[in-house]
Amino acid sequence: MTTLLTVLVLGTIWGAQYSLIAVGFTLIFGVARLINLAHGSFYMLGAYFAYTFMTVMEINTIIAAIMAVASTVLIGIAIDRFGIKPMRQNHHYVLIFTLCLALFLQELIFVVYGVYGKAVKSFIGGEMLIWDIHITYQKILTLIVSGSLIIMLWLFIKKTKTGKSIAAVAQNKDAAIYVGIQDEKVYLITAAISAGLASVAGLLMSPIIEAFPTMWVFPLFRAFVIVIIGGLGSIRGAIIASMLLGYAETFVSLALSPNYSDMVYLVAIILVLTIRPMGIMGKRAE
Repeated sequence: MTTLLTVLVLGTIWGAQYSLIAVGFTLIFGVARLINLAHGSFYMLGAYFAYTFMTVMEINTIIAAIMAVASTVLIGIAIDRFGIKPMRQNHHYVLIFTLCLALFLQELIFVVYGVYGKAVKSFIGGEMLIWDIHITYQKILTLIVSGSLIIMLWLFIKKTKTGKSIAAVAQNKDAAIYVGIQDEKVYLITAAISAGLASVAGLLMSPIIEAFPTMWVFPLFRAFVIVIIGGLGSIRGAIIASMLLGYAETFVSLALSPNYSDMVYLVAIILVLTIRPMGIMGKRAE
């Protein structure tokens, strides 16, 4: 019983955190039909900016967090404007460019911060007991913030004019342009949201796992798997897949070994590609 409760609690926390990374990734794909291999770098930058502002510069935690997210968003916007926009229709170029950029940012982090991980102080200290399970307040904060941002994004897309413009471009770009929607403005907003969500995930996780130069790799792989399982371009599918994988990963870690938790993603993607290639939500990729 304790194991099941642990899976429920920790799986929910990890699933919510993974959804921040995956939703931003699938949003870019759904709107611009692009695969941004630098997406994991926003996660890494969020963690390192948090370390810089909070630990090195000792700025107030809330202000430092805002600065970390804002800095990453500006970088994401710059990448979209100056790197991706000129060749947006050339998907091969975007793949190569964003991969090279991710590797460049990794090497830059090596040079500036060194090869060893950097400890980031928790946003909130202490822990609480949930059904005999000790959970740090940092993990609770991660769950609350992640869940809140996902709900806010959902409401933004469904209820606001800008959000509806994003949905319109994702559904049919030509028709959206015909009715006066500026597609490049939508791409810019989407790039900012995507970078912002990933950076929040990174800064929230940095006190838990430390910031290290290669930390962008596995979140990018997770995002790939989640997007494929959930359905290409489906935000709802990405959220569902994130939660399912969060529970599965936690269960395998507790029942077998943490060393096998990464296998969950490989098994899941093989099963989905074999049984239901279109993903859980069955959204057709175009």
